[in-house]
Amino acid sequence: MRAAAPLWRTGGLAAVASLAVLGLTALPATADSGKAPVVAKAPVVTAAGQPRRADRANVGATHSPQLLRQLAGPAGRGGHAVTGALAGAAQGVDVASYQHPGGAAINWADAAAAGIRFAAVKVTEGTYYKNPYALTDLAEAKAAGLAVGAYAFAIPNGNGGRSSPVAQADYLLSYLGADSSTVPIMLDIEYDPYVNTDGTNECYGLRPAAMVSWISAFDAVIHRKTGQLPIIYTPPSWWSSCTGGSTGFSQLPLWVPDYTTAPSPGMPAGWADWFIWQYTSVGTVQGIHDAGHTDLDQLNPGVIGLLDPGKQKDFAGHPVDWRLKQAAPVQGQAPSFAARGLPAGISVSASGLVTGWPDSPGTYPVRVTATDSQGASGSLSFTWAVRPAPDTGPTGLVHLRKGGRCLHDAGNAAAGGTAVNIWKCKGRAAQRWTVARDDTVRIHRMCMAVDHSGTAGGTPVVLHSCDGSGAQQWRVGTGDRLVNPASGKCLADPAGSTRNGKQVQIRSCTGKANQKWALPAGPVESQLPGKCLDDSKNGRTSGTPVELSACNGGAAQTWRARPGGTLRIHRKCLALSRSGGGSGTRVDLRTCSGARAQQWHIIADRAGVSLLNRASGLCLADPGDATANGTRLEAISCSTADPGMSWRVR
Repeated sequence: MRAAAPLWRTGGLAAVASLAVLGLTALPATADSGKAPVVAKAPVVTAAGQPRRADRANVGATHSPQLLRQLAGPAGRGGHAVTGALAGAAQGVDVASYQHPGGAAINWADAAAAGIRFAAVKVTEGTYYKNPYALTDLAEAKAAGLAVGAYAFAIPNGNGGRSSPVAQADYLLSYLGADSSTVPIMLDIEYDPYVNTDGTNECYGLRPAAMVSWISAFDAVIHRKTGQLPIIYTPPSWWSSCTGGSTGFSQLPLWVPDYTTAPSPGMPAGWADWFIWQYTSVGTVQGIHDAGHTDLDQLNPGVIGLLDPGKQKDFAGHPVDWRLKQAAPVQGQAPSFAARGLPAGISVSASGLVTGWPDSPGTYPVRVTATDSQGASGSLSFTWAVRPAPDTGPTGLVHLRKGGRCLHDAGNAAAGGTAVNIWKCKGRAAQRWTVARDDTVRIHRMCMAVDHSGTAGGTPVVLHSCDGSGAQQWRVGTGDRLVNPASGKCLADPAGSTRNGKQVQIRSCTGKANQKWALPAGPVESQLPGKCLDDSKNGRTSGTPVELSACNGGAAQTWRARPGGTLRIHRKCLALSRSGGGSGTRVDLRTCSGARAQQWHIIADRAGVSLLNRASGLCLADPGDATANGTRLEAISCSTADPGMSWRVR
């Protein structure tokens, strides 16, 4: 019900925090399992300087022979041993069918006892190969307590539709089935293993722009179908050559191979930090049979991953309710969120819940910061585009509760600066007002506004081109008031004269009859997007349940706010199902009697409206923030932070 580029953080967390990113607990650093430790050996190469694996079909290998040659270099360097700069880091391996010589199984319990804490398993290559050991390795490694991740070796060329990023993503997901990984899907995108090792056609015949598009399309399928962004495995040199050094993927976690003895790897363009570092391909791991040929990896202890919410697009006044989500939640390290640059009317809770009703059109660059309990922090940025609300909504007379007068467009035309006054109610074009979802009150495609955005009592009210500013917003408040939130003052007939042609003003709110207005009947909209207060039977029988349902503009969702704080539909009133009921009492329709159980105190602020029942002191709510049509509504203890308790009365 809520939504979510990794949020990268820096900080000196210990290896235990690294493991928590993958949902694991740390093994004691001094545990004596009796098994051989993970060690690194010198690379094994042919006379031509190629890693010995180069003469094998690539489907059984973890990575391409070109990559192994490039990483090993002319000196045949093997990268780090497990001592020194990497001591204490969470260790991992990546495996393919090559690690099953003659069909031999990997003993994942032995690997775990030797200190291996996570495993990446090659599952597919292109759309023509499925690793026959992959599902078993994933299941048995998970059973041994390892975090596991599945990866696809990308082949973005040839074979027509078989090279499609969508086809390759679907091929991987269909083979995996459900619940095979504990970390996001991984995409291995690197040198073409089926061309010469001198760099010829290493980019699969694709130009950089086409390669970037291919990767983006693969990512989009994984994100849409799993709810998580994939981890990208790529070497810096290939990335520079084949994507043109694209910086457009920094929101994805990075798995980088670099066989250096430096304390950190070289980085592809666009990434500030790495998630997994493959630091050698010549390791030996207890329980894995290819001694001296195992890829070893470590997890970055300073990374939290979040799912990117992408560019947000909403109309002004559209309800918002979604959550920032971690790609790999950290056990016991839930971050606390803060944000700047949000559209007015939107907030982010400490737990990452994004709620509210955006007020004004515009493009807002938003930056979210998360800080965990150990003080580590990081940020992500995204753009929020708020479009003007459409010129639609409940339409009709806006009645003054005194003297039979209505709001009136003095010029009966779309002219900026035209006075808004009161006149005898006639229902003609000059009195047909539309209440839009951004809380503007419109006529002739113009908006009722406080003149020159004034805030002082006595400032006149005029027509102005609609811009969604605070001076043009009018919220239904307690006692049938129309409150301008920018000034905190109420729309008023000055001095209560009820004289035709008297221009209305903003005045300090008093609750007197000259500040009481009735808007056209319309929906009571929940902050849970797309949901409205609904007369479930579209009938007139007392006891009819009142529910949450998809907004449809029909008669069962057309409510009138009437004097005395009642909400009416079909000549019945919204009421507690039993007078004096406690928290959890359901609401339904009752014959209007003026009883306090039928009176709802409208508490308006920038976050929306709470409907407080005067008899019980409880608020109208969607219990549990459920979104299913037919959810019964209740009166429960009021909370301003609960989106299931925030409404817009239009």
